[in-house]
Amino acid sequence: MKPVYVIGHKNPDVDCVAAAIAYRTYKELNNQGLYIAAAAGELNDELRYVLDYLNFAEPLVVKSVGTTVEDLLEEKETVNINGDMRLLELSNLMRREKLKTVPVLDENQRFLGLLTIGDMAMIFMDNLGDGQEIEKSPERLRRILETKVASIMKTRDLMLFEKDEALEEVRKQMLATRFRNYPVVDGQNHFLGLISRYNLLDMKRKKVILVDHNEKKQAVDGIEEAEILEIVDHHRVGDLQTISPIYFHNEPVGSTSTLVAELYLNNRLAMSRQLAGLLLSGLLTDTMLFKSPTTTAKDQRIAATLQELSGLAALDWGKKIFEFSSRIDQQSDEELICQDLKEYLSGSTIFAVSQVETVDLASFTRRKANIVKTMQEICQRQAYAFMCLMATDILEEGTELLVAGEKSFLAEQAFGQNIINNSIFLQGVMSRKKQVIPVIYEVLRKEHMI
Repeated sequence: MKPVYVIGHKNPDVDCVAAAIAYRTYKELNNQGLYIAAAAGELNDELRYVLDYLNFAEPLVVKSVGTTVEDLLEEKETVNINGDMRLLELSNLMRREKLKTVPVLDENQRFLGLLTIGDMAMIFMDNLGDGQEIEKSPERLRRILETKVASIMKTRDLMLFEKDEALEEVRKQMLATRFRNYPVVDGQNHFLGLISRYNLLDMKRKKVILVDHNEKKQAVDGIEEAEILEIVDHHRVGDLQTISPIYFHNEPVGSTSTLVAELYLNNRLAMSRQLAGLLLSGLLTDTMLFKSPTTTAKDQRIAATLQELSGLAALDWGKKIFEFSSRIDQQSDEELICQDLKEYLSGSTIFAVSQVETVDLASFTRRKANIVKTMQEICQRQAYAFMCLMATDILEEGTELLVAGEKSFLAEQAFGQNIINNSIFLQGVMSRKKQVIPVIYEVLRKEHMI
């Protein structure tokens, strides 16, 4: 059975991972099928701290959901043989199972070679001769049928594919060759199955459920080749397209964890103390301990219930997470900038906004010059028109906004302040989603109209 990946955005944070893990469990409680909680990038220390504290295994890191050779494999098991099998047994097997191609494996399921029905025919024709000594045919036939597969299987000039190879490369290779079937193996040469040109026509896309995002720039690589089944989110509606109508739950609340927790509560599904604690963690971090302007009455209400179910004191637990994540002195400048970076597209303009939440803004300020230099390098490397880094002080409820890039002057237009040393201080600004991104989009919209 092919799995459905429940996955959040790139540069995963606590909210998207908590939502993925909890929504995976929710789907398994309500549906038959295999669901896997995944992350679209490596986990940061904050995430590992929360997962370890609450005794959760880390989600599977999935860098791409693009179609690969593995997606072409059929779910039915392929008949295979070992090298000690005699040709008589193989002939009976192929006739009984109506096989055209049979892979030969060792005792550890590693691929050794192939035998096709065409190979079998040639072996019989070559060995039975031209009919000049017909009286010797029974003895020759007996010798052929006693032959072991290992001595006649094809081991050279075969075309194999590894399971992670991209679909486009597979298509090119198949068009350049005329084999009936192509073996598929993993990195250790373990046999996984056979594919053919027919499988290209009957391709099965990877199935995904997206949580905490719905924009292509923020989605896992290869999303355009995957089949999106559902989206659960709390951000603006983005630019992703789906093959057919889907379940799309989007609400203006403070976190996706709020929405997933509400599904459990509304459907009266049991929630473990650990799962309640994980959802509470996602809610607290995304609402910045309820200080973010995105916080709603629903967030407050759901948090109170999760606090009761988890046994965690919400504000105390939230402060622990932020104190742990605020140790920015342990990160390089690029790690600090990219740990929660999101890309955006407006017309032909690509820009990025990153955010660091801290209770120690002074530690950040001391590194400002080097951070701005690194931001400039990232802008050039990623072709960003500009980028912003929000250093948000949770206790002081304000943000120092660092800007870099060719069009960094747009920040002055957006926030009505002069940029001094690549910096603007925004008192009361806490939310990227609600207080920064909409303002930038409005400035870009006006620029595009000029």
